[in-house]
Amino acid sequence: MTHPTHLDPIAHKLTEFFQTHLPITDYMGMSVEYYDGHTLTLKAPLAPNINDKQTGFGGSLYNMAVMACWGMAYLKTQEAGIHCNQVVVKGAIEYKAPVTGEIRSTCHVADRSVTEAFIHDFKTTGKARLDLSSSIECNGKQAVEFHGQYAIFKPL
Repeated sequence: MTHPTHLDPIAHKLTEFFQTHLPITDYMGMSVEYYDGHTLTLKAPLAPNINDKQTGFGGSLYNMAVMACWGMAYLKTQEAGIHCNQVVVKGAIEYKAPVTGEIRSTCHVADRSVTEAFIHDFKTTGKARLDLSSSIECNGKQAVEFHGQYAIFKPL
């Protein structure tokens, strides 16, 4: 399966955030593979994220899934020129199949109005929440499904 390599120019801001504030992403080998304003794909090699069964470690898969959604919310705030604090409020994950190769986590937002409402709410009230989902595929099948809620608020 081939993977697109398009990177919107704003995607470097997520890479910079990872490098500056989240050392675990460096250890995992996590990087931005694709971003076009609607879809964000993060990738990481299996080797530093492997478990005793020689498949993707559940904690690494969770982190990849959370960060694909977190990254989407972050990039939307960057596109809007918003300076804010951002947190994951809640998350639920389902492990459906083992991951046996490079890990790719994708968050896709098809409806632009969802992220526009998120930004509008923040600009109006100083806080906002956004529900996002991500998935990890392996061998053409969905291996992981994640649903999370993210919040932004004015810096303290």
